Amino acid sequence: MTNVIPLRPVRRPRRPAARPGLVLVSVEWDEGRGLYVTACARCCESATLHHLADADTWAETHHCDPELAALLAVVLDQVAA
Repeated sequence: MTNVIPLRPVRRPRRPAARPGLVLVSVEWDEGRGLYVTACARCCESATLHHLADADTWAETHHCDPELAALLAVVLDQVAA
């Protein structure tokens, strides 16, 4: 994916103190495929969508799987949020 243009990380709505208020979900334009690519930095879930509005909606409503995020944090030597 050489023609990927980063757009912006998405700030999610505030959650209770036990959950992070910010999950880095990127929305990028993949010129080669002509699709918007969304990806979560915490759980590595991603989606490809045709419309920016759909990509923004996915990014704003995404919920990480806590078990997967914790496992990835252990594997990547990071602290699970």
